[in-house]
Order: sequence, then C-alpha cells, then structure tokens
Amino acid sequence: MNDLYQEVILDHAQHPRNFGVLQSPTHTFREMNASCGDMVEFYLLVQDNKILEVKWRGVGCAISTASASIVSEMIQGLSLEEVRKLDAIHVMKRMGISTIAPTREKCLMIPIKAVKQLDMDAK
Repeated sequence: MNDLYQEVILDHAQHPRNFGVLQSPTHTFREMNASCGDMVEFYLLVQDNKILEVKWRGVGCAISTASASIVSEMIQGLSLEEVRKLDAIHVMKRMGISTIAPTREKCLMIPIKAVKQLDMDAK
C-alpha cells in the first residue's frame, strides 16, 4: 500500500470525522462483523429524503474506522437515491486504494452495510 494512501486511512482512523451520537436522529442503524468484533452505529437526520446530519460511533480496526469516517463524510447532504449507489469502490477511491485484501473487505463494508439499511427502511 502506498504511503500516501496509508496516511489517508490512518488519518481517518486516528481522527474520525463525524464521530459521536446525534441527539435526535430520525434513523439509527447498527452493523457488526461477528468474526472480528468490529461494530458501527450510524445516527442520521433525514428530512425530505435527504441526509441533513450524520454521526456515528463504533469500535474496530483502522480499515473499518476509516471507512466509517469516510462514509459519514460522503453521505452528508445526499439523497436516499444517491445513498443507494454507494459501494465499496466509492469508499476505496476516497481512501486512495484500488484493491483490498479479501480478509479486510468485511472491515471496509461494515459502514456501507449500515447506511444501506436506510434504503431498506425507506421502502
């Protein structure tokens, strides 16, 4: 992994964006990786099918923490339709990586799976 990209992941892992609990969320979602214990909870304020505010908290490895931080930045202000399109490729691009080891893919996907529950909730 290139040092620059590793720096992006470490920066988000050590200084996660939007970390905390939203006081009055309209939606709360939790996702967990039972095999390693990584867990994330997202708190969203959604109005008129648009995400107005995002907070999250969780515990996990550097990849899952960085992914949650990046996902929280990416979905702020998005419509539900735009959230439906979010996938691992988008997050990896923001991390500056093009591939991830199969053993780390679940770590990357935990936050994505959590916010994708918004789509299921909206149906």
